[in-house]
Amino acid sequence: MLTDNEKKQLRDSWRLVGPISETAAELFYKKLFELKPEYRSMFPEDMTAQRRKLMVALTFIVKASDWANEKWADEVPQEDDLMLVVLALGRRHTLLYKVPEEGFKYVGESLMYALNMGLGQAFTPEARAAWMKIYALVANIMKIGGRQALLQAA
Repeated sequence: MLTDNEKKQLRDSWRLVGPISETAAELFYKKLFELKPEYRSMFPEDMTAQRRKLMVALTFIVKASDWANEKWADEVPQEDDLMLVVLALGRRHTLLYKVPEEGFKYVGESLMYALNMGLGQAFTPEARAAWMKIYALVANIMKIGGRQALLQAA
């Protein structure tokens, strides 16, 4: 679970990313391909739509993680359920895109790099910690989704 302060850190920092979303996405993929050049072949030549998908996914994660603690047990429409959406994302990344589990490490590094470069001093240690926590949660759920998909496909 995220604390109220961590949720606030995510919201506040993400609000600052909005005006620089294209730059943030470019920074993310620049760093990812710098760390793992072989991943470039997993993506289309024109990255415009891919950069947009990244920002939409991150916006969803920030929004979905901002539930009040007392509402976590409430029923949520499937398309708004962070766990279900991220599990499905993990299945797709594993089965369709053939993303290896080791890739999550590089994606996390690239995300932190993009946020740090894009937000500068506004990317405080508290904001960084909140982003690292939510990313670890999302990456682990995606890995579970991917592993489950591989078991079902076998």
